[in-house]
This record gives sequence, C-alpha cells and structure tokens, in this order.
Amino acid sequence: MKNNLNYFKKYSSYTEEVNTNKNVWFYSRVSSKSQFDTNSSIDNQRTAASRYAYKNQLSITDNFGGTYESAKGDFTRKEFKRLISEVKKAKNKPYAILIYKMSRFSRTGANAIGLVSELINTHKVHLIEVCSGKDTTTPRGEHEIIESLQYARKENIERLEITIPGLTSYVRNGNWLGTAPRGYDHYGPRVKNAEFISGKQRLEINEEGKLIKKAWKWKAQGVADYKIREKLSTYGLAISKQSLSAMWRNPFYCGIQANKLLKGEVVEGSWKPLVSKEQFQKINEILDSKTSTGYTQSKTNDGRPLQSHLFCGICGTKMTGYKAKKKYDYYKCQNKSCNCKDLNANSSTKSIKKGINNLFEDYLNQFVLDTKYTEAFKAQMKLTINDRNNESIQLETSLNSQLENLNIQLDSLERKYAFEELDVNLYKKFRDEIEYKIGEKNREKSNLSLKISNLDKKIEKCVNVTQNISKYWRSSKTDDKIRMQKLIFPHGIVIDPIKRQYRTTEINSVFSLISSISRESEDKKKDSSTNLVNESHSVAGTGLEPVTFGL
Repeated sequence: MKNNLNYFKKYSSYTEEVNTNKNVWFYSRVSSKSQFDTNSSIDNQRTAASRYAYKNQLSITDNFGGTYESAKGDFTRKEFKRLISEVKKAKNKPYAILIYKMSRFSRTGANAIGLVSELINTHKVHLIEVCSGKDTTTPRGEHEIIESLQYARKENIERLEITIPGLTSYVRNGNWLGTAPRGYDHYGPRVKNAEFISGKQRLEINEEGKLIKKAWKWKAQGVADYKIREKLSTYGLAISKQSLSAMWRNPFYCGIQANKLLKGEVVEGSWKPLVSKEQFQKINEILDSKTSTGYTQSKTNDGRPLQSHLFCGICGTKMTGYKAKKKYDYYKCQNKSCNCKDLNANSSTKSIKKGINNLFEDYLNQFVLDTKYTEAFKAQMKLTINDRNNESIQLETSLNSQLENLNIQLDSLERKYAFEELDVNLYKKFRDEIEYKIGEKNREKSNLSLKISNLDKKIEKCVNVTQNISKYWRSSKTDDKIRMQKLIFPHGIVIDPIKRQYRTTEINSVFSLISSISRESEDKKKDSSTNLVNESHSVAGTGLEPVTFGL
C-alpha cells in the first residue's frame, strides 16, 4: 500500500464554509439637514456601495437611511432603528450590511460594539465598510471594524470637548443658544435672516411679544388658558393650547437662562423679560398645586368657603364674593356682563331665600353612605384600591421610561440645533411638542398614589367620613371645607343662580362608588344572582389619604 495521506482526509472534521448568500443591505446617512441639502454625500455613498457590490458579486436588495440623522444616539435615529428591527425579524437575512464608513453607522462606541457582536453572532449578519473594504467575516476584520467604531466615538468626544466649553461659556454670559422663543426677534452674527444680522447677540421684544406679555398678565389674574387664547385671537395672534401651556413653564420669559449646558445651574439672561420672576413663580406654584380649577385664594373667608370652587350656572365664570355692611356675605359672578344676581352665602332671620352655603350642606346629604351598605363599601374599597395601586406601579414604570425617551429626544433636538443641523421652524415645532409631552407625563406621575399603609384603619376612617359628610363639612374649619370641596368635586361645582340649585360635571369616584353600591343593592333585591362586590369598580384618581381629609 502506498504511503498516501490523502486517503485519511475523509476522517477530518473540518468543513469549508461557502457563502451562497449574495444579498446585502445598504445603510447611509449624513448628520445635518444642511449637509443633506447642499452636498452629494448620500449619492456618493450610494454610488460607492453599488460599485463595491458589483465588484464582489453582491446584490443590494434593500436600502436604509438616505437622510440626515444625528449619530449621538443609535436608537434615536428612525432609519437606523428600522434597519436593526428589519434584520432581527427577517426570515431571509442579508449576508451583510454595507456602510460607506463606520462613522456613518454609529459614534456611540461601546453600545455600537455590542450591537455589532449581536449582528454577527446571533443573526449571522456581517458589516462591510465600503471605503476601506474591511469586514467582520474574519477575527482580524471584526477587530478592525471595532477599532473604526471606537475611533468614530473618540472623534465625536474630541469634537464635543472643543465645542461644549465654548457653548457653555457663551450661555453662562447670558446669551441665548438657538432660536429665541416666541415673542422675540433674534439679532446676531449667525442668523439666517439678513434683516437681523448683528455683530453681537440681542433679543428684542417684538409686536407678538407685547401681546404675549398681556397673556402673562391675564394668567396672573386667574384667566383660564382657553379664554387667554380667545383674547389673543381677537388681537390676531393664534397660539395652540400646547404652546401656551409650555410657555407658562419656560423661565426664559422671566429672564432666566436654564440651558442643560449649565448642568442644573441657572443664570440671568441678557434680554428684557415679559414677566417678573415673582409673577412667574406665583403662576407656576399654582400650576403645581394639582387644582384643576386654577387659582386658590391667598386669603380664605370663613363666611364664603365656596368662593374658590363655585361657578356661575349662566356664564360659567368663577364666582367671587364680598361682605356687605361688614356683616353679610354674598357670592357674585365675576363676569360683569352676566345678568345673575348676587347670592346670599348664609341663611338668616332676614333672608328671603336659603343661603348658598346651607344649600350646599343639603346637597352633600345625597352622598352619605347608608349604614346598611357599610360592609359592601369596605370590601369594594379594598379591591379597587389594591387594584389601583398595582396599576399605578406599572404606570409609573411606563411613565419613567417614556420620560427618559422624551428627554433623550429633547437633548438630541437641542444638540442638532446647536450645531445648525436642524431648520428653525422644525426645531420650534418639535421642541414645543416634546416639552408639552414631558409636562403631561410629569403631571400624570404627580397624580399617582402608590403608598397606602394601614389599609383597614384608613378604610374605617373613610367610612366614618362618608357617613357624616354633611356634618364634617359644616363643623370643619374653612381650609378643611375647601379641601373637602375640591376632593368631592375636583372640577368645581356650578350653582344655578335663578333656581338656586347645584350641579356638577364630575364627582370623585369614591362617592360615585357609594351611589353605585346603593344602586346595585336595589338591583340585587330584584335579582339574587347579582354580586354586590365587583372587582370592575374603579376608584380612579384618588387614594385613601385625601379621602379622609386629614382628620
């Protein structure tokens, strides 16, 4: 037998891997809109990728990107996010993704490296850098691609190290970064409108700003947002409710610079404010007070506890009050054009009609819990509160995640604008939308009630209050009366000044539950199969602590 080793090759475990998949995808991008509009980078990337594919007998079957997206965050880019999502869910995955240069793929460093590893090892999809020919099909090639990603991250950091200190110093000196908010004309050396070019930045109040100044004055007087928008509209200024809501939260209008570059600090701006710092603080303290009806009075009146919570049934305006002859209290509509008469607050021996306070006390009697329904009410409250807390915990987690994403979006938006990568109008539009969403999510979080201890004791206390609600209101101090009114009728209560009858658009769910139990009890008499305690009841928007009024 000849000494021929070829015979033994069939026992080798080695098998050569032959790639038969010739399909590849292509991803391209530029960083800014100005690059997208003024140069041919996207076309050049696409041409280079097509040549590479043709030369290496590959077929580009899908394209991603083709637009401007900042590389600050990978998954803040819609097209990048779509690319990765399609790779993960595709049954017929591409052999590789072509990228002209790895800095076009990502500048996030470690995050991108982890993603590359997942693409290669989990999804068997390689990366190919077209300009250099590097790819991840070999260990050395994979290492070179990773080095390219690390260099792109280093390059980005060095760029920020140069620009951020300069921008921070610029802001710290009282200058405004980006386009000035509504109501100001922005003069400076780099503005796009030739009419506003100036050697030094200055922000000047324009005609629109004079109207916005009126809006701040009206807000401080307690005028509702929808009425402010109506008033502005009569002057020819249209403003959305979201933009108006965001404006109240923007310290720019009281001359304060609170840019993120200052890392939590604030400085005085160099522009003339539209509202004083004191008024701005007062308005925002009211907005933070969780009262849906707007303004609480700084001075309460023992004879008119309903004054901050009562609305006219004819015109819908909030009622105010006064004391006549230093003795008799009256409620009156603030709308001077309304025809309703002033209403006596309290009954007296000389009163022709029963006082509004006394009528309110009578009105509360319909929300008293009948003692025969006590146990059913306790059982229902336990179910609904426990269920509510579980939902609240889940909702808080969701809200925190949403807020994190919104803050990332806002930070990305501001950075794009700082580097002139975003059009002014788009920047304003998206900024207002994101800030409004952040405000909404924070308000939702503030309304959550997650911590309830000593549940049985508090339910017992709640039962005691609900069975004696009218008595508690009558005997309480004015501040406690106001708290009770806001709790039971969160959106206020309306008085028909002619019929002297109360009505309300919304009642606290605890008291709705009392009515529901009473109603279901009557149904049970008719149908013995009815279950009085029902897990489907909800006690939305309230917890036990406020229900007990702190008694």
